[in-house]
Amino acid sequence: MAVQQFDTFISYRRNTGSQLASRIYDYLLSKGKKPFLDIAEMNGGRFDTQLRHRVRSAVNFVLVLSEGALDRCSQPEDWIAQEIALALSSNSNIVLAMEDNFLIPSDDVLPENIRCILNFEAVRFNQANFNERIGLLERMLHFPRQEPARLSDADYGKNYRKLTGKFMTVYEDYDNGEIVLRSAPAVIRQTRSKITGTTTFGDEREWALKARIFDKTRIAGIYTATDRYDNGIGTFFLEIKNSNRMEGYWAGYDSVNQRLTYGSYTFTRIFTEYAVSEIRQKDYPAVCSLADQQLGAGYVSIETLRRIHDSESADHCLVARHAATGAVIAFCIYKVITPEKAEELCRGKKTTFSAFGNKIGYLATIAVSEKYRGNGIASRLIGEVHERFAHENINYIISTAWKHAGKINIGNVLERSGYHFVLEIPDYWYEDSVQKGFSCPQCGNPCHCACVIFEKYL
Repeated sequence: MAVQQFDTFISYRRNTGSQLASRIYDYLLSKGKKPFLDIAEMNGGRFDTQLRHRVRSAVNFVLVLSEGALDRCSQPEDWIAQEIALALSSNSNIVLAMEDNFLIPSDDVLPENIRCILNFEAVRFNQANFNERIGLLERMLHFPRQEPARLSDADYGKNYRKLTGKFMTVYEDYDNGEIVLRSAPAVIRQTRSKITGTTTFGDEREWALKARIFDKTRIAGIYTATDRYDNGIGTFFLEIKNSNRMEGYWAGYDSVNQRLTYGSYTFTRIFTEYAVSEIRQKDYPAVCSLADQQLGAGYVSIETLRRIHDSESADHCLVARHAATGAVIAFCIYKVITPEKAEELCRGKKTTFSAFGNKIGYLATIAVSEKYRGNGIASRLIGEVHERFAHENINYIISTAWKHAGKINIGNVLERSGYHFVLEIPDYWYEDSVQKGFSCPQCGNPCHCACVIFEKYL
C-alpha cells in the first residue's frame, strides 16, 4: 500500500498542546493542505519508522509550544526532542506556534543538538486570537506545487498500440529504514500477451522483467537481478491505464537492505517528441519564464542569456524544444571553469581541483517544465553536456544542486548520470538572493536552501 504524503508535520505535547495542535490541523485541512497530526496514543519512548519518515518528508514542521512543552526534552527517549532533532537535520521549514503561557526553559533542559529551535520565527496564540493569527502562520508555511497534469496520449505525437518502448518507472523503496521514491528508466517489449524488458538504476543495478498481460488490462510478472551476485528478486502487478501509463505495486526481496518489502510502482512512457540544440535569441523569454518557475524569480535574466549567447563567452545554454510546437520545455546551462573558480564555488571547502588540469566542467543549471518531468529530458541534456566536455578533453565535472526540507532538487537525475556527493553548504544562496533580489520558489527571499556539490569522472 502506498504511504500518504503530508506537507506539514505538527509536533505537540499531548497533555498541554493538543487543543491548539488540533485547531491548526483542522484549519490547514480545510484549506486543502495535507497536515499530519498524530492523534493516536503514543507511549513515552516510542518513535517508530513511519513517524520518523513523516517528519523528514514533510516540507513544514510546526512546533506547538504550550505550557511545559519542552520540559522533558532532556530525557533520552522524549519523542518531541526526537521530532525536533529530525526536523533540524532535514532542513525543514520550521515555524513555532507559541501559546502565551509558554515559558522558555533553562539551557540545561534543552539538549545542545536542539537548542537552536527557539531561534525560529514564532506566532503567538491565546484563547481569543486564533482566527486572527492562524493566517499569519499559514503564510509562513511552504507548500509544494500541485502535481502537474499528466501527458495525454495526444502529447506523444502518435497513438501507440503496443506497450513496446521506453518508460520511466517510479517506485517506493527503503533507504536506512525510510520510505523514499526512486525513479529508473525501463525498456519493455510486448509480443502478444508476453512482456519482457529491463530496468536500471544508474550504472550499478539492473533487473530483468518477465510478465504476461491478462484480460488486456492487467500485467503480472517477476523481476530478477541480472548480476549473478545480486539476490534481488520479486513480483509486480500493474493495471494498464493506457498504452502510455501503468500503475500498481511490487513486492520482493531487497538484497541491499536484506529484507522482504513492497511499494507502489508506476510506468510512464518516456516523451521523445523533442529536439536539443543551442539557445536562440527568441528562446530568451521562454527560458527566463521556466527559470522563474523552477529556480526563483530573477535567478536567470535576459542579460544573463545574452552573455551566454555571446560567441566569446565560456558559458553555454542548451534547450529542449517540443517537436510539434517548438515550445521550450527544458534548458541546461554549463561552462568550463578553472580550478580556482571551482574552489570558489565550493566556498574553499574542497581545494584539490588542480589535480584535474586547468579545465573543469561545471554543470550549473537544469530546469524541466513540470508537465514533462520524469521523461528523461534532464538526463538527455546532461548526456549532451558530457559529450561536449569529452570533446574538449575534460574528464572531471562538478555540479551544484539546491536542497530544501531534506530534498535535493536534481539529486536522482545526477545520481543516475553517475555523479557522486561531495559536500553540502548551508544557506549557500542567501547573500545572492539578498543582493540580486531573486525569490526562491521554496524559501522566498532571502533563500535559505543548502547547496549540495556533486562530482563525476568521465
